[in-house]
Amino acid sequence: MRILILGPQGSGKGTQAQRIAAAYGVPHIATGDMFRAAVATGSELGAQVGPILERGDLVPDDLTIDLIRERLAEEDGFVLDGFPRTVPQAEALDTMLDEIGKPLDAVILLQVSDDVATERLRERAAKEGRADDSPEAIANRLRQYHELTELVVDRYQQAGIEVIVDGEQTMDGVFAAIQDALEGVTAP
Repeated sequence: MRILILGPQGSGKGTQAQRIAAAYGVPHIATGDMFRAAVATGSELGAQVGPILERGDLVPDDLTIDLIRERLAEEDGFVLDGFPRTVPQAEALDTMLDEIGKPLDAVILLQVSDDVATERLRERAAKEGRADDSPEAIANRLRQYHELTELVVDRYQQAGIEVIVDGEQTMDGVFAAIQDALEGVTAP
């Protein structure tokens, strides 16, 4: 099963992607986690992306695409979280998946208002102390979502492969809606 989960920061993508991964036995591939791990280890990639993440900016397409290409080639199934965030990234993802013969089975969009997303991110910042959850970074990331990632959302909606889920429900309610949407999708 190959699933893409989209939504603004704070919509619950990471939480729901982890639940999907556990329930369906596929790896959760999260670009944000991969980038934060690179920063934590002090790698060359980490040195490049650390300041970008702190500002709440998007990591350049070329770095993100290379990171994802390498990882997706290793997996038969996955739940992809945090990629694509731009149309060029979505185009690169489509090309990658075509090249390895592994098309997406489902695209899930978690819809939440900016107010809910902001509140959730502020709560996460208080609990986890993430530098990329500062008020300025949150506002910047939501602005970029509306300017860049909503074009990706539109692209998948026009292709007819996207399922919209109300991300403002309880965590269990969101997961139940996702499971209903995935009911017809079979494992690889």
